[in-house]
Parts: sequence; structure tokens; C-alpha cells
Amino acid sequence: MPSVWETPGCSNAASGLPSRNDARRIQPGRVEDPPGTSLRLLSYQNSMSTRWTSFTLALALSMPARADDRAVQWRQDLTALAAELKSVHPRFRDCGLTPAFKKRQTALGKRIGRLTDEQVLVEIQRLLASVGDGHTLMLPFGMKKGRLLHIPLMFWSFEEGLYVVDSPDHDLIGKRILRIGGIPAESVLSRLEPYVSHDNGEQVLWAAPLYATLTDFLAAVGATGDRGAAALTFDDGTGATIRAVPIDPALLREKLIAPKTAPAPLYLSRPEAPFWTAELSRDVLYVQVNAMSDGADETLAAFAISLRSRIPRFRAVILDLRLNNGGEASKADELLRTLIASDTQGAALAVLTSRMTFSAAQTFASRADQWTGALFVGQPTGSKPNHLGNERRFQLPNSGVRVTISSGLNQPVTARDDRMTITPDVLVPMKARDYFAGADPTLEAAIKALASRQP
Repeated sequence: MPSVWETPGCSNAASGLPSRNDARRIQPGRVEDPPGTSLRLLSYQNSMSTRWTSFTLALALSMPARADDRAVQWRQDLTALAAELKSVHPRFRDCGLTPAFKKRQTALGKRIGRLTDEQVLVEIQRLLASVGDGHTLMLPFGMKKGRLLHIPLMFWSFEEGLYVVDSPDHDLIGKRILRIGGIPAESVLSRLEPYVSHDNGEQVLWAAPLYATLTDFLAAVGATGDRGAAALTFDDGTGATIRAVPIDPALLREKLIAPKTAPAPLYLSRPEAPFWTAELSRDVLYVQVNAMSDGADETLAAFAISLRSRIPRFRAVILDLRLNNGGEASKADELLRTLIASDTQGAALAVLTSRMTFSAAQTFASRADQWTGALFVGQPTGSKPNHLGNERRFQLPNSGVRVTISSGLNQPVTARDDRMTITPDVLVPMKARDYFAGADPTLEAAIKALASRQP
């Protein structure tokens, strides 16, 4: 059976890989193209397709509907979303929406009258996740219709299981969750996978714990019968019922925070800084880059250039990308040149990665992996070397739902790289016991491995 985006006769569109001479391939790492860029780059045929989808969208929005006819308005929004996907997304631009996607869209449209606004929102995210990439998704807040709820806790998936890493009730921090609403925690995360936009399994491991705090999604997978609360059972035999509240975007943290149970390890000590350095010893320089973006007082390019005069004083350099979930890949060009120069000059290099290494950081990691002899240490990356991204923002006209849609292919090195992730040379599992103790075995493993590489 074809996937939701496979279309017979459209092999390039189905794979998400433009043809070898596709003029619409855009530079990797652009977060969002300037308005009109896609129209300038589209061929005449696709320009006509765009005009047709614009006409379809205008026709859908002009359909007569009573002010209280919410079902009609939601269906108009689905039509608008489908038109935008067809116009923007690389898997649909050439060959149109697939029969599988249309079937999902039609089925959702027929069910809308039986669903609450919140249930429609959950199903829209499921529809977007079925497209098959990690950048095409719905923002779970800020809409005019419906209001999603969450429990104000932060979960994280470690090798030992799902844990509470932050909570207003400090006594809950550090507890392993056995069940959510009577369902084993690992089963809940598995059931949530179809609702999670993702490039690979590592991104599911990263994002599913966040969705497990959104009670409307828990209700969709049978983990709660009341969207107003979630019942948690912990491994120490205790339990808690957590009341849900409207989503506060500030509490939907996508990056791992410093532990509340111990002093922060180095890599979690300055997550707000886009880039910084520390001398671990007289011969090891630690460089952390948390975003492919400029700082308030210094550009990433200037920072990277400044490293070139410092690195020769050190035997080894450790570049930490574990908290880097993207930005603009082109801003990291000088950092890549610095890394290549250091490698050429004989410095021992290590690159630290995790499931949070994503998007523009994935692009950088893919190039560093191919163009340097750096040793990769940590956990597999949260994206694929060749991945869809360059997301465009779009707002559904009636509900105000905001979505992002991938608009291009990021191919950092070669089309032949079909890996689903970058698996580190030295794999270090992320364990709860290390995290809550403030330990960093990944950094320790990198230092040890680099020492063994010295002549």
C-alpha cells in the first residue's frame, strides 16, 4: 500500500526529492523565504497550478455559510489547508494531493459535525503529521476556535522510561511514570506517534512526551476520559491527578531543561546563550552552539571566525550541538569552515548530538560528518541528513489555526545519503539517573575518546 504521499508516476514528488535539475531547490537552512520567493522560483506549469489552488481557495471561502454553521467553516479551513499544502509542500507541488491524503481530509470533513472544536484541532494535527516530515505541523495555541489544554508538567523520555522533569509540585520531579490513565506510559507514547510530525523515530522520542501533556491528545488515544485532567501512576506506587489548564506557550518547552535535583551539567548551564565556549583544561576547548542564529551582541559568523585564533592552542575541540534544534543553516557557514580548518591542522574533534539536534543543526552535522574527521558522540540526531524543511507559516482563515508547512528539500551533501539519522560513533544512552544527578556521561565519553586518539 502506498503511503499517504506516494503517487504513482511521481517518484520524485513521492520521495520528497526534487529531480536532479529541479530549479526550485532552495538553499538549505532558510527558516522562511521572503514573500513571493516561491512564485519567482516556480516553473510556468506550477505557476498555473498555484493560480488554480488560489482560485479553489477563494471559491471555498465564498461558500455561503451561516455564522453559526461551524461545520461549514471548519470544512472551508480544511479546503484552505489542502490548497496551501498543494501549493507549498514539495511532495504535493508537482503531482497534487495524493488519494490517501484526500481520503483522510474527506473523512475528517464528514466527522466534523460530531466533533468538538478541540477534537477537530487534534485531527488537523494528525492530518499534518501524515504528510511525513518534522516541520509540517500545527501550533497548539493561539487559534480563535477551540482551546487546547495541557497539564503544567514537563515529561522527558530516558532509557529507563518516561519521567517528570518539571512540575509546580516539586515532589513529582524525578518520578518515573508507569501509567497515564491506566495505560502503560510507553503505550501512550506509541499511540501518540500518528499525531506527532516527525522525520524519524528520534523526533518522536523527543516530541511525544510533550504531546503526552496535552490532554486533548491524551483523550484521542484513550489515556484520559476527561480532557480537564490526567491521572498519573508512578513507579513508587503513588499517583496524582493533574488538572489541565489552557496552554501557556512559555510552558511548552521543547528543549531539555537543567535538572531541578542537582547542579546543572555544563551543557545545560547556559541554554539561553546561542553560542559560547569554556576551557575544560589547558588542552581541551568546549564550544556549545545552541541555535544557528546570531546573538544579541555578536553574529555566529564572527564568533566562529574568532575561534580560529584560539583553537591552535588546544589539543582537542568539542562542539556541542545537543540543544541545537535549528535556525538558519547559512549562518553556520563560518563555523563549518572553522571546524574544517581545525581538522586539517590536526586538532582532535568531537561533535556531540542528541535527538534535539534538528533542522539547520542537522544540516550542519551532516556536513561536519562528511567533510571532517570529527568523532560523533552522544545520541542519534532528530532528523535525517536529507530532510524537508524551510517551513512557511499559514493561518487557517476561519479558525485562526496556525500551521507551518515544509517548502523545500535540505540536501546538505549528497542525494545518495539515505540515512534516517546520524548515529554517533560513540553511542551514549540518555539515562534518568545521570540527568537527575547532574552528570554528563556524553561529555565524559567524548573527552576519553579524544584522549585515545592522540598520537
